[in-house]
This record gives sequence, C-alpha cells and structure tokens, in this order.
Amino acid sequence: MQSVGVLLLVGLLTLWTELPAASGQKKEKPGTCPPDNLRCIREEPDECAKDSECRGKQKCCHYFCAMRCVDPVKKKPGTCPPDNLKCIREEPDECAMDSDCRGKQKCCHYFCAMRCVDPVKSTTYS
Repeated sequence: MQSVGVLLLVGLLTLWTELPAASGQKKEKPGTCPPDNLRCIREEPDECAKDSECRGKQKCCHYFCAMRCVDPVKKKPGTCPPDNLKCIREEPDECAMDSDCRGKQKCCHYFCAMRCVDPVKSTTYS
C-alpha cells in the first residue's frame, strides 16, 4: 500500500515539474502556413514539432513532405464568398495564396478554381 502512495507522489511531482515549462511556452505564432501542394512519394524526417522550435517569426508547418520551419503567410481579412457551384471539371488556378491577389482580394475556391475575389465581411450570430 505504501508503494502505491510513493508511485502516486512521484507521478504528481513529475506532472508538477512539467507545468511551468508548458505554461511558459507560446502556443502558436501569428500567420498561417504556406500552401503545400507537393505530393509526397515518401515522408521526410521532421525538423520541428511546434512553432516555439523555430527561429524568429517562422512557424512549424507541413512543407515539402515534412514538418519544417518556414516563413508564414499573411491572410487578408474577410472570408471567401460561398461557392456552391458543382464543378464537372476543375479549372486552372489563378492564385495559390492571398498574397498573390491585388489589394483586398483573397485567393478563394470560386467557380471551379482558386481565384482572386472580393471577400465578404464576416457576420457574427448571437
């Protein structure tokens, strides 16, 4: 019975020592991961597991078949308009990310391809 108490105490001490380390870490760096459209034949070894392992503003993202530290891309405000069109075939993409679009336009799936379109304002329902 005494050994169960010792094991419980050791377990609690282990958890307690991990709490300050975990609470001091930043959760996630701002920005979003760049698109990764590469089809992998095989996975590569990961270079990171979380954003805090990356230098500066870089984020840990799945990129080129592994988790790597990469520069984030900025998302423009607003949301993509709804696209309820059922496509018979996909069209060639005009953009890959928001930064490919001029002004306030966002890169959204619209009319069977990724296109630069005007965003719609987000609405909040109570």
